[in-house]
Amino acid sequence: MRQFIWALVLLSPLSLAASPQEEITQVITAQQQAWNQGDLDSYMKGYWQSEHMRFVTQNDFRYGWEPTLAAYKKHYPNKAALGELKFTIHHIQLLSDVAAIVVGRWELTRQKDNPKGVFTLLMEKIEEQWLITHDHTSE
Repeated sequence: MRQFIWALVLLSPLSLAASPQEEITQVITAQQQAWNQGDLDSYMKGYWQSEHMRFVTQNDFRYGWEPTLAAYKKHYPNKAALGELKFTIHHIQLLSDVAAIVVGRWELTRQKDNPKGVFTLLMEKIEEQWLITHDHTSE
């Protein structure tokens, strides 16, 4: 009986650990919440803070965390422009223990319009945190 109890004590933290898919979903959910609070600086915590981070949209290739944040702040200068963001994750495919592809949809609800589109993210586990290292977003 004592061995059974010790086994439960030793294994219980394992059952509490989140799966990579859950950790990735948490990052994207936190981004959605930050956006909807008008906090682009917190939104960007989901991205790899590196000059090697890539963002591709429409006809634009952007390299680096800082230029990406600056572009977000330029295109979404206030809460009305930000609107209400909703992400829908359709699929998370683990490529390895430290890399995953995330495919989904995004939708903005604003007073003047309702833009929406799709995204494909490469997320990598860097220093024990899942971060977006490549974002391809389109309408």
